[in-house]
Amino acid sequence: MMKLLLEGVATFLMVFWSCVAALMQEMHHGLTFPTVCLVVALTVAFVLGWMGPAHLNPAVTLTFAAFRYFPWRKLPLYVATQIGASVLACLSVNAIMRPHDDNFYGTVPRPPEAGARLPFLLELLASAVLMIVISTVATSNQSKAVVGIAIGATVGTLGLVIGPVSGGSMNPARSLGPAIVFGRYTSIWIYVVAPVAGMLLGALFNKTVRQSDAIVGFLCGGRGASSRVVVVGRSVTGAPGTN
Repeated sequence: MMKLLLEGVATFLMVFWSCVAALMQEMHHGLTFPTVCLVVALTVAFVLGWMGPAHLNPAVTLTFAAFRYFPWRKLPLYVATQIGASVLACLSVNAIMRPHDDNFYGTVPRPPEAGARLPFLLELLASAVLMIVISTVATSNQSKAVVGIAIGATVGTLGLVIGPVSGGSMNPARSLGPAIVFGRYTSIWIYVVAPVAGMLLGALFNKTVRQSDAIVGFLCGGRGASSRVVVVGRSVTGAPGTN
């Protein structure tokens, strides 16, 4: 129960400050887009560095479950908590800042008439890169602060790159919260399907590369015989190719 509460609080903080920054840019033009990305990066780094391990993202939770790092039976509760925390964060933003109906701080393709193909591809590729970083640092022996900074910097950088086209979500919870609160579901499927597919691909890539390294080390007579094969969120010591 404590871990679930931590997940909810962490997701709330991430979505709240992300939406506040986006709304400040939308309503008052007080922040530039790079500054919004910086706020998101610092928020993620702070939440992970201060509060410790949290998924913050249904696509991350689903990927961890698919690769047997996270129990499937807990998946519905975690996803419901993440989306619920996102909705609560957006309701809090609206109560504090009182945006107009046209001040939508969700994620939509930009411009809306540009179509779905490019935003989908960008969200998918960015999500894959993000999962590679997450799965790499999560299996390292780095401190919580270093892990938080690495993931936060990745989120901010990827958002800066793809944000002008797709909004830079990479997180179904970040997109679903504003969509539910405002009742606007334009192209919402992009921000659900692309992050999930991208993170699964990123995790598969990471697993394949790590196992390939272990096999090469073993065949070359190095340390492969006792290699440490790192899979998403977990490590297995043993023969190459061990799952």
